[in-house]
Amino acid sequence: MKAVFIGVDPRATELANLAFRLRWPEATTLVAANGGDGLQLIERESPDIVLIHPELPDMTLNRVIRELRDFTKVPLMVLGDRSDDMEVVTSLEMGADDYVQLPCDLTELMVRMWALLRRAGMKPNEQDNGPLTCGPLSINPSTYEVFLDERRIILTSTEFRLLHLLLRNRGTVVGRNTLERSLWGDKTDSYGLVKKYIQRLRSKLGDNARRPIWIASIHGVGYRFIGPGAAGPGAASPARAECPSPT
Repeated sequence: MKAVFIGVDPRATELANLAFRLRWPEATTLVAANGGDGLQLIERESPDIVLIHPELPDMTLNRVIRELRDFTKVPLMVLGDRSDDMEVVTSLEMGADDYVQLPCDLTELMVRMWALLRRAGMKPNEQDNGPLTCGPLSINPSTYEVFLDERRIILTSTEFRLLHLLLRNRGTVVGRNTLERSLWGDKTDSYGLVKKYIQRLRSKLGDNARRPIWIASIHGVGYRFIGPGAAGPGAASPARAECPSPT
């Protein structure tokens, strides 16, 4: 998976990158600060999806869309931060496939990107829905089932989504704010909820915060899924198969 973002707005850039990294951790995201560089980047890299912020230093949004459509039909989403119905209509008429108004819920953005890719004939959810395993732990997103040493672990929907997100990004620290936005968006006062759900997950997995086997706390930052046999802060070292690295 490869995506190109065109724009200079740091908030829009961060949101687009965060959405890709959470949904498709293997994705490559490329950024161009102006329209001209963005068009060259798209032509050279042939990305799977393109996102554009309207405020560009060298070209109008309509011109970028028009020139882009001269050489590619890549799924195109505009991330705008103004309630401008004319901009929405014009963007879609010029060839954009979707227009998302900022600020936007992170989950909504991921779903709409997924929908664009699906309509383009890709199967962006194929890997997301496949079972994931790490030593004796296995989870199946299609059925919301979790097994540990062949024993089924009963998780709530939120607990499952949290575990799936951490396992999908195993070995990488996922920030607390990132987890909050991914699980609850910006519409819920989620302060403290991540810690609560991490504690519940640890309890159900038989984990220990001081000597973690599965989930390590990175003080002041977030959490990292380590898996058995991995070297985490204070981690225990049971005789179990080590998790494979994500591909």
